[in-house]
Amino acid sequence: MTFALSTLIAAIADTTDEGAYARLVRDGGLALLADAAAVADVADAVACPEDDAATRAAMALLSQALDEARMALENDAPEGEALITAVAEVLAARDAARPFTPAARLRLAQVYARAGLVPPPFAILASETMAGSEVAREMPDLGALLEPILKEVGDAPLQVHAALDELFAGIPSELAAMLVSMTIARPGALEPRLGLYWLLDPRPEVRLAAAVALLTRAEVGTLAPDLAALLPALRKLLPDDPARAALDAAIRRRMCDGGPRAEVPAVTIHRAAASLPDGAGAQSLVAAIQRGGRRGVAMAMLKQGHGVKDAFVIPCNSASEQRRVLARVLNEIETFDLPPVALAEALARGLGEGLALDLLPAPGLVDLAEIWGPDALAPAAGDTGAILAAIGGSDALEALPAARRAALVKESIDWMDCFGQIDSWFEDTAALRAAIARARTDKGRETAVWAHLETRRDWWARHFAVSAAVLRSAPEPTPWLSFAAVAQALLDERSLRRIPIMVDIVDQTLEAFEARNSGAPSREAGAPIGTLLAGAGIGEAYLRGYLAALSIAPLAPSPGAWLGPLLGGIEFPGEGVLDRLLEYVMQDANRVDDEAGDPANVARWLAPLGADGLRDWVAGFDALVAATRRCWPTKSLNADDKRVLRDVALVAKGSDGGALRAVLPAWVARRHASRR
Repeated sequence: MTFALSTLIAAIADTTDEGAYARLVRDGGLALLADAAAVADVADAVACPEDDAATRAAMALLSQALDEARMALENDAPEGEALITAVAEVLAARDAARPFTPAARLRLAQVYARAGLVPPPFAILASETMAGSEVAREMPDLGALLEPILKEVGDAPLQVHAALDELFAGIPSELAAMLVSMTIARPGALEPRLGLYWLLDPRPEVRLAAAVALLTRAEVGTLAPDLAALLPALRKLLPDDPARAALDAAIRRRMCDGGPRAEVPAVTIHRAAASLPDGAGAQSLVAAIQRGGRRGVAMAMLKQGHGVKDAFVIPCNSASEQRRVLARVLNEIETFDLPPVALAEALARGLGEGLALDLLPAPGLVDLAEIWGPDALAPAAGDTGAILAAIGGSDALEALPAARRAALVKESIDWMDCFGQIDSWFEDTAALRAAIARARTDKGRETAVWAHLETRRDWWARHFAVSAAVLRSAPEPTPWLSFAAVAQALLDERSLRRIPIMVDIVDQTLEAFEARNSGAPSREAGAPIGTLLAGAGIGEAYLRGYLAALSIAPLAPSPGAWLGPLLGGIEFPGEGVLDRLLEYVMQDANRVDDEAGDPANVARWLAPLGADGLRDWVAGFDALVAATRRCWPTKSLNADDKRVLRDVALVAKGSDGGALRAVLPAWVARRHASRR
C-alpha cells in the first residue's frame, strides 16, 4: 500500500468531524475509481483479521469506490466494470490461497451491500466456508444483532433495515430469509415495518419470508392498520410469485376480519420540487413534509432504465431545521417548484417503468407511499408516448400546424442558456469512446457520435418527455412544449442533425471526450496543487501557518486529526491527484518541521507577508490548534505560550498582527525545541 493511501485511511479513521469524514471518503472513493491497483490494496485492508478503526475506514473507502464503480457501470463507462472486476479478482485469489475468516467475509459482504452490489462468493458464508466456525454451530442471536442497531438508529426504520441488510448480505439467502422471518415476528412496532421494506427485496427468498411473516401477523391480529393499508399498493409492485400470493392472503385476511381503519394524521406537503434529468437519466424529487408535529424532507431518485433507484425521508426536529435541510438540498441541484400531485405522478411513472423492466423500487418507497397515499402511487405507463399524452403534449402538438411544430423543435437551440442541468447532457460509454478514438479526423469523430446517438433515439426521446413533464407543472412560464416537440420529433424519426439540442449534445460529448483524454479542465488529473488548495479556500500562507503549528504541537497529532480538517474541503478530481496532493502536503510539512527550530527561518517565512498575508498565516496556525486541541494540553503550556496562543486567535479574527509578528520567530523556535 502506498504511503498516500495509508495516510488517507489513517485520516479517515482518526477524524471526528462528520463533514470532513464524509468528504474524505467521497472524494477518496472517486479518485480511486481510476486506480484499480490502489483499490485492491484497500480491499486487502478490509479483509485483514483485525477489526479496528483503520479497517472500518478502509471499509468506508472501498464501499465508496465500489459505489462509484457501480454507477459508472450503470452508465456503461468502462472504468466501472474494470474496477469491480479487478477488486473481485484480487480478493478471489486471496481467498483461494488462504480462505478469509468468517468475520472478514461478513465485512466484505457489508462493503458490497453498502455499494448496492451483490456480494461475490468470497464474501458469503457458504456451507463449506462455515464448516467448523462458530457461525455453523448455532443460529445467530437475533437480539444481539438488533439491539445495537436499535439503540443507534431505532427511530429511523429505514436505516435499521439498511443496517440489517448489510449484516444479512454475507449469509446464504435461505438463512437470511429465516432471520428476516424471525425479525418480523418479534413483538414491537418497528419489526412489521421492516417487513414492508423487505417485500421490495430483490431476493425472492427474502420477499417470501417477509410476506409469510406479515400474513402470520395479520392472522393473529398484530399487524397495525396503518401498515396493513399499504399492502395493496405494495402488491402492485411485486412480480407474480409466491411472495405476492402470500401477500394476497394477508390482504384477504385483513379484509375478512374487518379490522380497525388506520387513524394517522394527514400529511401536509409544504413544498415540492423536481429536477430535470441529468445526462445519465437521473432525476431528483424533493418535498418538505409534516405529519402532526413530525417534519422531514422526502427525497426520491428516478433513473431512466432503473425505475425508482432511491427513496428516503430525512427527519427534521423543527421547522427551522427543515428549512435548512431543504435549502441545502435545493442548492445542490437545479430544481423547479411543482404541485405535490406532480411529484406523485413522476413517482408513478418511475414505478411503471421499473415494473415493465422487472425491477423493484427502492425500499424507501414504503415511506413515500405513506406521504402521498397508497392509491396515488399506482404504477403508471412510463414510456415516451404515455408521458406526452399524460401531460397534454400529444394533443397540444397535434393541434398545431407542421410549421409551428418545427419551430418548437428549433427553439431547443436556446435550452443550453436556460437550464444549468443541460451541461451534463452528453454521451460517454465504452463503445462510444472506442469509436471516437478510432476516428482520425474531427469529422470522423463527429460522425461516430451521430451514429451512436441514432441508437439512443428512444432514450433521449423519453429524457425530453420527462423534462417536459417537469416544466409543464412548474408555476413559471417554461418552454415545456418545445421539449415535448423534440421528444415527438425523435419518435417520428426526424433527422437528428436538424434538432439543435442534439447538435449541442454532440458538441458536449466531444468536449467531454477531449477533456477526459487531455486533462484540459481543472477537474482532471492535471489540476495543479495550488488550484485544488485555492478551491477549498486554502492559500499558501494559510497552509504554512497550519504546518508551523503542526511542527510545534506539544503532542504529535495523528494523521487523521490534522489531515482530515485540512483535506475535508478539497475535491480529488481525477487519477493520481490524491497521491500528488498528499505528497505535496507531507513534503511541505517535513520542510517546515526541519526549519521551525531556527528563529531566522521563521522570520524569513513571515517577512514577505503583508497584513492580510500574516492574518492568513495566523488563521492557518489557529485552525490547526483548534483541530488538534487535545494535543495542546494546558500542563504543557506556560504563561507565555498561553498569551501567544490568545494573540494568535485574536489576529486570526482580524486584530492587528504587528506585535505578534515580532514575537513569533523566537516563540516558534522555542516551542519546537521544547517539543523535541
